[in-house]
Amino acid sequence: MRVLSTHGVVRWFGLCAALGLAGAVVASACSSNRPPPAAPLPVPMVCAVAAPPSVAGAVPTLRADAWARLLIRGYTPGMAQGNVRDCTDQPVAWREPTIRCRESAEPSAPVPQRPLTEDDVVVQRLSPSLRLVWVIVDRFDNGEAVGPVALAEFTGDRVGVRAIGTLRTFPRRPRLRLESIGARRVLIGEGEVCADENNPLTCRRQARLMMLQGDRFVAEPLRTASGRCLGPARFEYKKEYSVVVAETGWERTFELQTSLQYRAEGVQVSEQVIVSDRDRARPQVPARIFRRAAADRAIYVINNAFVASDPSLWNRVLRVDARTGIVRDGGLGDASNDAPDADDEADMDLIGAGL
Repeated sequence: MRVLSTHGVVRWFGLCAALGLAGAVVASACSSNRPPPAAPLPVPMVCAVAAPPSVAGAVPTLRADAWARLLIRGYTPGMAQGNVRDCTDQPVAWREPTIRCRESAEPSAPVPQRPLTEDDVVVQRLSPSLRLVWVIVDRFDNGEAVGPVALAEFTGDRVGVRAIGTLRTFPRRPRLRLESIGARRVLIGEGEVCADENNPLTCRRQARLMMLQGDRFVAEPLRTASGRCLGPARFEYKKEYSVVVAETGWERTFELQTSLQYRAEGVQVSEQVIVSDRDRARPQVPARIFRRAAADRAIYVINNAFVASDPSLWNRVLRVDARTGIVRDGGLGDASNDAPDADDEADMDLIGAGL
């Protein structure tokens, strides 16, 4: 079982002033300097079990197998994925919000289930009594994992679930956090996958945002202010893509670095893209930089939606310098692969001028 600690609050860069949304959305999200009140925890608990006897001065906890018994029902090793139900009798399965907002593919082929171990249970301590818990029940050969994620609370002689949902992300070096953004609580599930476990340079890390609605964590997609779907609220911190430039035959490589900062007003997404060209006929010659671009955008929580102030820099650069539409990424479309926007021509002019 992996027990994780929380990190401090990050700095804020005046996101509302710099990256405001248009019209009424800006007014509702940025009209006050005072952070909106945090959404209350769901009451009552949706399921509970007896807590182990408490010890004076000790932090309450459960064993990995006890967390699994609390959160899941019907787990049978060797069975196909999708046979498990959570403690509220809901299927533990990844649900796309709509067809238009679905991720570019299902999470690859399932790996046969095996008996649960401590490595399948992730526990993040939020406070002396609150925990975020993720129990991995399904794994896939692309490195992703799926399982119930819950907000649990120790209260006297009971430990109960305040909210529950299904999380899909990479399971290596996981981190769970709960942030108050707008008038909602938002779950952030981070994790990574590595092509070579012994080489950290081959690892890809991502963050997935889920919204707390009542007593459920829901995978709401990323939308524009007008409501159009941009894709999943999932952000890869690093990604790479290469094409061959038809005019020269050179290989053009795009590298993205993304960072997220969380605050009560919203999420600041900072993207940096480096485009480099390499002569495939002379592989010994270092690649040369073709373009550098950087931009910030904001993600707000408006009612039950994650609303983006701008399309992603990654896709805007790709459309200009790779002569491509939505990039194919092995079925793991994230929030950098959003759909074309009405103002793409202006974006292309801006990038073409050397953003």
